[in-house]
Amino acid sequence: MISFTFMKIENQQSLSFLIKSFFGAGVRSTLYEKRPAGGIFFVFLLLVGFISGYGQNREYSQWWIENYNDYSQLEQGKKDFRVKRASEVFERLLNVADKAEGRMPNLIIINQSGEPCARTLPDGGIILNPGILSICYEGVSREVGDSRIAILIGHEIAHLTNKDNIYNEALRDMQNFSDPKTRGQLKPDFKLPDNRTREFLADKKGTIYALMADFKVKTLFNENSSFFQYWAKQTGIGYSNDNATKHPSFEKRVQFVRSQLNAVIKQLELFNAGMLLFQVGSYHDSIAAFIEFSKVYPSREVFNNIGVCYLNLALDRIHLYYKDDYYRFRFSIPIDYSTTAQPLNPRGAGNYLNDKDILRYIENAIYYFNLAASRDPYNRACRLNLAAASILKKEYAQAMAECDKLLKKNPKDFDAMNNKAIAFYYYGQNEGMETTQKAIQLLETSNGLKPSNPVILYNLASMKEKRNRMAGAGLNWEMYLNLPDIPRDNFYSYIYRKIHRTEPPKNTELSTSVLFPQIPSGVKLGEDFTFIEKKFGKKSIDSYKIGKQDKNSNSSWAIDLQVIVKEGIRVVALDNTVEIIEKEFSNGEEITKIFEKYGAPVKVVPHTRGNFYIYKSKGFSVKEKDRKVVSYIWFSKGF
Repeated sequence: MISFTFMKIENQQSLSFLIKSFFGAGVRSTLYEKRPAGGIFFVFLLLVGFISGYGQNREYSQWWIENYNDYSQLEQGKKDFRVKRASEVFERLLNVADKAEGRMPNLIIINQSGEPCARTLPDGGIILNPGILSICYEGVSREVGDSRIAILIGHEIAHLTNKDNIYNEALRDMQNFSDPKTRGQLKPDFKLPDNRTREFLADKKGTIYALMADFKVKTLFNENSSFFQYWAKQTGIGYSNDNATKHPSFEKRVQFVRSQLNAVIKQLELFNAGMLLFQVGSYHDSIAAFIEFSKVYPSREVFNNIGVCYLNLALDRIHLYYKDDYYRFRFSIPIDYSTTAQPLNPRGAGNYLNDKDILRYIENAIYYFNLAASRDPYNRACRLNLAAASILKKEYAQAMAECDKLLKKNPKDFDAMNNKAIAFYYYGQNEGMETTQKAIQLLETSNGLKPSNPVILYNLASMKEKRNRMAGAGLNWEMYLNLPDIPRDNFYSYIYRKIHRTEPPKNTELSTSVLFPQIPSGVKLGEDFTFIEKKFGKKSIDSYKIGKQDKNSNSSWAIDLQVIVKEGIRVVALDNTVEIIEKEFSNGEEITKIFEKYGAPVKVVPHTRGNFYIYKSKGFSVKEKDRKVVSYIWFSKGF
């Protein structure tokens, strides 16, 4: 088949975009429609005014850079470890946060001394200064400092997501560009939202972003000593001072976040359960958990995950009934393909899109990928997934268009090149054109940018085989088979049989002599959840009803999902039966040590900041983040 990759659309910076953003769609249209000369001249004057004021207005990032300089570009800033840490925190938050269209967040640390500064600008700029860095990192570990600044940056990103600046922009434009009579008529009906309410909502959403990005923020809101208390002390602002017109007191903000925190953490367990169910291949249950979570937090990440689940369901069915299509190429996207143990049926007759289940899964995947992209127009993952799903639906021009958006942003995006090569090959086949050699050239370029990438090597070999270049195809496939730590999945087995005309050697993962970690005492797979409930206590349990719950539908179904998290152990049960057990670590070993002990995994399933490495025949997997093991996972290995 083919293998996919998720990622980012370019940030629009064209002149027409700026006109639309700051003067309204009506002005933009005058640039392209025939208008009287006077009208065009008026638009020209507006543009001159906008451009001349762009660097003179405190509402634009450029003004802050020109007046204070970019601290990160100064020699002192380059040596300041806190700048790098803050930038990395910002990137992690961007990976989980929604984005307001036309307002791509951009972190700017200005060289301003004095009191701490943190503010959001209408153009997407998030302004911090060294004073903020000191408050967050001084006297604490770097991990605590990261969590502190994650709360602050998450709060500012939330202002952009909530489009809190749009009201002030609309009021400003009404005052600047309408006549006195119009202003008088509109002003009584134009009510600005309460600033204090906006701050509360930004606190809540910013905290969710920080939690989703895996920062340990709960400890920042302890009863006896919160981060906001520390902030108030460092800035000299009274902790209980509630006289400000724009910001509620720190005390009230802490109380509000505390009131929301437990509810948010409980809902996040739905997301965690969805990820665990996903990595063991329970896609329908995973979709149900993610959809339930999306009712509370309808984010790009969760919609993207739902789309990936549907894409997996489509690929599973293609694998069963249309294996020639399945093995032809591999897309660039993190995907959980079927295992070698799954039996293969003969190739289905005709077009796999005639299979109603496959078509429904692909269309659902495209729907959720588009929904994810609407939440974050800049996300690379959504575009790569959309390209892959479009190829599966045989909409090759659309797939190439998605890849071209990524390549315009980054001409060296090897994943986009890989997916475009596949789409270009199929487009030529569909239109009666010779495009194979051009596709090979794209893959060769991609391979030069990312040598020894298994997906690219696989596709290069397959393309060369289509051109009857068997020596080159064989060379690339041998390179693919000999890659270190390559998963012994069904693609590996398929190519090994193809090249060597025999079954692949047994993987060390299958060896009975390798001792895998044991499930923690006190819990076991398949156990009735009522016994777990007695051991851990009812207060530790989060219970959810997930599924398609519609009393008027014959296809309605529901599952009782129970999750317990206590002392670093997470237990996931479906309909009162324990299905998955996870043990978390705070200081895990390097992932390479796992490979040395247990051999190559059967599957690798990517997630935010890392991978799941799955040893399915042992009912065991490892969760890794930033090359460190963060948890062991046990599940039923099947029959």
